[in-house]
Amino acid sequence: MVWLRRWAQFSALLTLLHSTHGLAARKFRFKLDQLYEVGIGLDSVRGTLAAFGDFNNDGHTDLFVISSDQKTVETWVWDNTNKEFSHLSAADIKTTHAITNVVPGDFDMDGKLDLMVQGQQSSSGETFMSIYLGDGAKFNDAVDLPSATEALPFAFDYNGDGWVDFLGRSWDQRENKAGAQTWVWQNAQKSGPDMYDLTEFVPANSNTTQGMCKPASPHSSAFVDLDGDCLADLFIVCDGNEEYQIWTNSASGFKYSQTGKLPTNAGPVSFADINADGSLDLVIPIPGKSQIYVLFNTQRPLCVGVRKNGECRKYSSICEADPQFSFSLNDAKIIDIDKLWPGEVLLDKIDSFDGQAPPAVKIADFNLDGFPDMAVVTSSGKKSSHIRLLKSIKCKNCTAPRDERSFEAVTSGVQVLEKLGRPQDIAFFDIDDGGTVDMLVALVDASGSKRLAAIYNNFFTDAFFIKAVVSPADQHVRSHAGILPGASFKYLLVSDSGKKHVAQSPQTPQTAYRALTTPYSMIGLGRTNNYIEDFSIGSTAQLGTRTRSFEGLIPNSQVVVFPYNTTSDWRLELYMNRSESTPYILATLLSSMALLGIAVFALNTMERRADQREKQRALHSINFDAL
Repeated sequence: MVWLRRWAQFSALLTLLHSTHGLAARKFRFKLDQLYEVGIGLDSVRGTLAAFGDFNNDGHTDLFVISSDQKTVETWVWDNTNKEFSHLSAADIKTTHAITNVVPGDFDMDGKLDLMVQGQQSSSGETFMSIYLGDGAKFNDAVDLPSATEALPFAFDYNGDGWVDFLGRSWDQRENKAGAQTWVWQNAQKSGPDMYDLTEFVPANSNTTQGMCKPASPHSSAFVDLDGDCLADLFIVCDGNEEYQIWTNSASGFKYSQTGKLPTNAGPVSFADINADGSLDLVIPIPGKSQIYVLFNTQRPLCVGVRKNGECRKYSSICEADPQFSFSLNDAKIIDIDKLWPGEVLLDKIDSFDGQAPPAVKIADFNLDGFPDMAVVTSSGKKSSHIRLLKSIKCKNCTAPRDERSFEAVTSGVQVLEKLGRPQDIAFFDIDDGGTVDMLVALVDASGSKRLAAIYNNFFTDAFFIKAVVSPADQHVRSHAGILPGASFKYLLVSDSGKKHVAQSPQTPQTAYRALTTPYSMIGLGRTNNYIEDFSIGSTAQLGTRTRSFEGLIPNSQVVVFPYNTTSDWRLELYMNRSESTPYILATLLSSMALLGIAVFALNTMERRADQREKQRALHSINFDAL
């Protein structure tokens, strides 16, 4: 009967694998392996996509759109029953000045999503900032903050208390030549007009002679981990867009680390682990030209084989800072768009938008193979623009470490992108929370009106994913609506060939100039034959120890982490997507169990009858001998 028990165990394991690998029930069903434009209720949108966030705390991502006249922020909530967005007019925000940026977040830590609305006066350059506190159904009256210069402040955590602060240049202090170039709108944890205090940025090593440079306008500064310790650092693009500064995070505050060079005429910087080596690299387009620079982050690699102490990271210390990390412009990998699509250059500005918002390279792993891919908007004339996809591939016959990965044009299955009129910007976004990387495209149609097109990713991917998010939490509030900028995920994976490697993914590293980052991080795991061995999470939400590792996470699931006062109190919630084939698998399992039960009953009956016959023959033999 041992083989029966083994077969039952194998059937149960097979059922578990099928249920974890399956995706959620989807509205869209297509046969071909390609992209499709789908209707999700956004046909009436006539504005500019501004930000993502979970407004009504239902676990689904909603949209915030700036109207065509840039005087209103519209809230579009996801209806999971009908699988489409609907306009929640009661939550619209109206202003008297032009809106140029929207920053979602839980600024008062009540578990409800709030909005910071930033608007500029083109004549003076003054940036007005107001916070609208949400209650899950609408936004209340504005709380006005001190104005900033045209260099938009961005979200970060100044003192490691988990409350969202902002870093930028104060409008009132702009002429103060002797004072600081950067200021902090620090969350005072109060309500009303005193919600934020304007303070001077003070480095942790206050005796240093190196001050923070004047932020550029526009800039792509970020709150993101760059030294490998899973804690977000400050990346500041300096005025002139020729240099950047990095200020590393520590328990005592931010310390100056290094200054680096940017390419000439550099555009917005994006961050991603391009070569999946456990460190975040810089991706820099050159608007108006046909080049993308990739500056690789050089850090200690993962220990493989025998190395001297300090030259590599141990498997148990993947969130360990490397003070010697560096970027080199001289060793940058250059991607030539003109070689992939002759005659096309990167789009240098967005049409019909009052405010500085240059398009950046959008990065996501759309085929979930573990290596980030890219999407850019190119131009081949005044009235002609295109969405172009670049897929990460392993470079053949390459010798330099920086050339381990290359990019090729995706030309098959993307015909729908050629029918979108004049695209202006793109955002990667999981449309129906099914575990794929879809797209929202902002475009100008034939009539000259702005609209949004939803592009559904129907490419077959034989790979796994993790959808991860860190949400703010304290003793009284735990909500999925909050957004914690700067959270970081590092994960140790074992490939199907048995090779281990570490990769990294950031959460909401940028919030200025319509960065269009989602509140979650969609992580491609590739083809792995095991659970995630080590999933390390870093958050600046709590003072002291601010990293935590979890083991044995199941692929194809959503992970929500709530960082409490100590890492031992951190709470992890794991949600598995229900498979469409679960009822069939369950029916198959029950049928198999029924057949096995019948077989066991029949064999047991046959064995009992055989035993009875043996007993009767033995009894007959004894009686015969007695005679």
